[in-house]
Amino acid sequence: MTDLGYSFASFLVRTLPPRATESLADLASDAYVLTHPRRARAVGETLAVIWKDARREGTPPKARETYRAFARALRDFLAHEPGRASPRVRLSTDAREALETARRSGRGAVLVSGHFGPWERALQWLAEERGGVEALAARHRLAAVDRFFIARRARGGVRTLCSTRPVASALGSLKAGGWIAALADRPRRARPSTTTSLVPLDPGPLLLARRAGALVLPGAAAFGSDGALEIEFHAPFTLAPDRNGVELEVGLARVQRFFDAQVRNHPTQWFAWGA
Repeated sequence: MTDLGYSFASFLVRTLPPRATESLADLASDAYVLTHPRRARAVGETLAVIWKDARREGTPPKARETYRAFARALRDFLAHEPGRASPRVRLSTDAREALETARRSGRGAVLVSGHFGPWERALQWLAEERGGVEALAARHRLAAVDRFFIARRARGGVRTLCSTRPVASALGSLKAGGWIAALADRPRRARPSTTTSLVPLDPGPLLLARRAGALVLPGAAAFGSDGALEIEFHAPFTLAPDRNGVELEVGLARVQRFFDAQVRNHPTQWFAWGA
């Protein structure tokens, strides 16, 4: 979709009643599933793997449910305006404690997350709570779409690091006590693993935190059964310099367990489009 399509969708979700936009989002996602059977089949295969791994009974959910969840997450992100009524937000006791621990530390933090549920909206909520955060985001192949999303994030207090040297900018921000969000569930290259895992991991965000001496704060978002925005955080940790890579592997294992549990709990809310 082009920037004009996203702009039109943003106009609709900010002017039409929520029920109408929810119905439109469902229709659009259902139409996509019908017109892209190969991609829908790949999502269905992923759901079947998660279902089996979680040892759930019955038939796995269909790809349509994942695409509907994605459409809803996009709708909520596009609809958000500062000062406008927002969905309820829930944090578990452990998540609240993890967030407060990171805030009290006064250190920079890399919020390591993935394409889970309403991740963009959750980041906007965190920016409102903390007074601003930054994001390392992959560039879209269309520059105009890139500019659209950068502007939408900025309206919610999220600054996208999109300079020609984003890593250098991120390091400077982290060393100054800033918080940066990075998605880690779509690695650029496969990593060898000796254990069975669901979510592939990119070690880049953890390496960034180690280099800056910052905290690693794993987080994930999901829609609750009542429509609330549920946000989970893993206890923050640091990575000491380690030539043998042991510290990094331990840190990755922590994030892996956290991500895999999130996917098992909310199988239709992980937006991995490949089998």
